[in-house]
Amino acid sequence: MIEHHVITPFTTEWIIYNSITLTLILIVILFGRRLYDDGKHYLTLGLSILFIIEFVGMEIFHYNKGFWFIEDSLPLHMCAIMWFVTIYLFISKSQWAFELMLFIGMPGGIHSLLTPELTHGTTLLDKIDYFLAHGGLVMAPFYAIFVLNMWPRKNAIWRAFLIINVIALAVGIVNWVVDANYMYLASRPIVDNPLIPPPSIIFGQWPYYILIFQLALLGHALVVNVPFWIYKRKPTK
Repeated sequence: MIEHHVITPFTTEWIIYNSITLTLILIVILFGRRLYDDGKHYLTLGLSILFIIEFVGMEIFHYNKGFWFIEDSLPLHMCAIMWFVTIYLFISKSQWAFELMLFIGMPGGIHSLLTPELTHGTTLLDKIDYFLAHGGLVMAPFYAIFVLNMWPRKNAIWRAFLIINVIALAVGIVNWVVDANYMYLASRPIVDNPLIPPPSIIFGQWPYYILIFQLALLGHALVVNVPFWIYKRKPTK
């Protein structure tokens, strides 16, 4: 398996990459809001094509470098799965894909930007790919809300939570077959994340840390839902 590399939070490198990522997210959303319907359609289609090209290009790049292994390189980590959900969302305007990105993909993308763990190398291209991909996960639901005028349905959190657990079950089977650690279901990530208990206590060990993952996932989704809950409760004039 490929050795993973962590970018330490709040270092100069971390600040530069995250600042650029945030700036690009704001530019795309603000630009999209200024467009008419036809322009929004072509921008959304262009983003989906860009994301497809980015994924295929990086797969070819890693294969040519000799860094493509079945136990590391299948698109079965949480953020890779959400990348495909984002592409599907932009192409289809699917409501379930939007809700999955809003409540599951975006919080995961934010954590990945805050605690970067590179899984395929440390070249400049690998770093650009990492921040582009995870920045895209953060951007997608905001883009859907402010550019595509999408909105979560009632009980969307629970539908999204069910979908991601079905996906996790399927990924767990793949892990068992190919001896992999996709979605970190077989062993904990090496990155220092305050939401993951230290391995010295029982809830930081397998399989108990997966329960912590689940609780954190649900907690983040509930926090994301707060603005929508408040908005719905505002009295109409």
